[in-house]
Amino acid sequence: RREYVQLARWSTRAAWLVQTAALALLMAGEGRFPVFSLFEVSHLLAWLLMTVYVALEARQGNQAAGSFLTPVIAAVVVLSLALPKSGVEPYLGNQPTLLIVWHVGVTLLGYAFFIGAFVAGALYLIQDRNLRRKAFGPIYYMLPPLESLDLWSARLIQIGFPLLTLGVATGLLVAHSTWPTLWQDDPKVIYTIAVWSVYGLYPLLRRLWGWGGRRAAWWSVLGGIALLFNHMVINFTSG
Repeated sequence: RREYVQLARWSTRAAWLVQTAALALLMAGEGRFPVFSLFEVSHLLAWLLMTVYVALEARQGNQAAGSFLTPVIAAVVVLSLALPKSGVEPYLGNQPTLLIVWHVGVTLLGYAFFIGAFVAGALYLIQDRNLRRKAFGPIYYMLPPLESLDLWSARLIQIGFPLLTLGVATGLLVAHSTWPTLWQDDPKVIYTIAVWSVYGLYPLLRRLWGWGGRRAAWWSVLGGIALLFNHMVINFTSG
């Protein structure tokens, strides 16, 4: 609705400014990079997603992606408020600090690309539905062509998968300093490997079986839901 365009734009930018200030205060108070607790990582992930969206929206002037992305960001922020706060140094044992920062950093970058692919896939499904129903409303003219959405979804996953692979590998190395073996049947480990497999299959399906369009968009959306479930639910069941 046109009367809400400016309200949505400036309230989102104001939220990003407040979020940036909160993250800076958190880093100043703890005196380190905020990657050592789920509370800190949730704030960092939300800030990263919001930063990318605000930059793209300011450059292109298109808010269509925000319809899906900002609710995801809001859910991550609200969830983080229920988590144990910083102030008590988390238990690190003999784990190497730089390896933890690397693990969390590359994993969050992978998450950001995957959530971008989730948004592109969702927009593809909406645009495809509008075309099939010949519903040429305002949202139709705001969305990019189907071919562009399909291409962006594929590219984002192709970039995010190597990052997630590095994150999983370094995570197993970090865990090995605490666990007696490299592999542990912890829910977080098992589910993360499952999510990694889902995204690893995506390029194979496109290249070997010619997947694209609506099927690939559904794969991106379901992969994004699995990713968010991993972050918001599985983390609470893990030791």
